[in-house]
Amino acid sequence: MVPDFILGGAMKSGTTFLNNLLLNHPDVIIIDRNMDHAYFDDDRIFKRGKDWYLSLFEKALKDKKEGTVIGQTSADVNFNPGSVKKILEHNPDMKLIFVLRHPIERTYSLYWHQYGMGREYRNFEKALKKEPEKINKSYHNFKHYSFLERSRYAKQFKDIVGVVPDKNLLILDFDSLTKDTKASINVVLEFLGVSKINDVEELNFSKLPRNPAKIPTKHSMVLLSAFLQKLGMDRAGRRILNMFREEVRPPKMNPDTRILLEAELKDDIQFFEKVKSDFEARIGKK
Repeated sequence: MVPDFILGGAMKSGTTFLNNLLLNHPDVIIIDRNMDHAYFDDDRIFKRGKDWYLSLFEKALKDKKEGTVIGQTSADVNFNPGSVKKILEHNPDMKLIFVLRHPIERTYSLYWHQYGMGREYRNFEKALKKEPEKINKSYHNFKHYSFLERSRYAKQFKDIVGVVPDKNLLILDFDSLTKDTKASINVVLEFLGVSKINDVEELNFSKLPRNPAKIPTKHSMVLLSAFLQKLGMDRAGRRILNMFREEVRPPKMNPDTRILLEAELKDDIQFFEKVKSDFEARIGKK
């Protein structure tokens, strides 16, 4: 039953980078990444039904040859409630891959992503304070404004580890993937049951598309964009905002805010550090 594997998140943790590497492997087929194909991690799309979902793989099945695996990237599987249960009901032998980033860094990165899209106009601290109220208002808000909630790995993976067999679950960390790419990708390839690489350039590493973060330079334009998007004029809002975005790194987080987040995400940081330590041992870094 297709797909054979799902690259399931977490958002802003290197999922796109891993997706692009795998796309260039001759024995891996990944269907087009499209938010409208997020069958398991978006309850609204899941209602379209199994036949609709399987139709997404028609071309992949035609192109499949012996030894080829077919996958999908859908970066909300670890976060959206019930996703893994739905996946296992669809295919009990599904292999799941997750890339995790330090919970605080992931939270901050997602905030700046949404700010850069004009979806969030408050400063980081106010956005976090508003989050619990906001995400309870609608499913849309739950998907777009869960900055902290998405970083609560301990709770998310307690459920995942409890139902997915070890042989079908791989969790790696962002730092290993980006800094020890060859060793990390070979673990992924072995997990998928396809041939390993001798050099990252076999996967066109140097030619992979890069998506550098762009930060709006004028807060007033973020406010205008958010207002237009609220009125349903998403394209106009983003077009205006794009005129005032620059490729710069976000400012450093307020140290006091970081201290508060270290306490708030204590269990999740511990979970992440264990994942990182285990994976570093696996690639021979320790």
